[in-house]
Amino acid sequence: MTNRPFTIALLAGSALAPATALAAPTAVAATAATTYRGPSVAMRWGNVSVTIKVSKHKVVGVSATYPTERPRSVFINTIAVPRLRSETLSAQRASINLVSGATLTSRAFISSLSAALTAAHV
Repeated sequence: MTNRPFTIALLAGSALAPATALAAPTAVAATAATTYRGPSVAMRWGNVSVTIKVSKHKVVGVSATYPTERPRSVFINTIAVPRLRSETLSAQRASINLVSGATLTSRAFISSLSAALTAAHV
């Protein structure tokens, strides 16, 4: 069975028709998020840099650049960075848990994140 949109037409003067005309819907202005980038923090296997998006004093987005030159770095960081991102969005601050097995990435991430949050006054 396919879901199809349906329309109910109300005849003017009927008991179901509204007594007054409804106002046209108004567009809600979208609040633009401001982007802040933390410094590139060097660690043993490369650099980590965190970028945050802030809207109304709340972190609404987190992304990071991280080393991908070695297969082991790719493996570790593709697991660690999403967890660190999730922790950041949940905590709304730099006091987050390190990811086991990715201590260097975690510390570099937190250092860059801390600077970005300071710049954003969050």
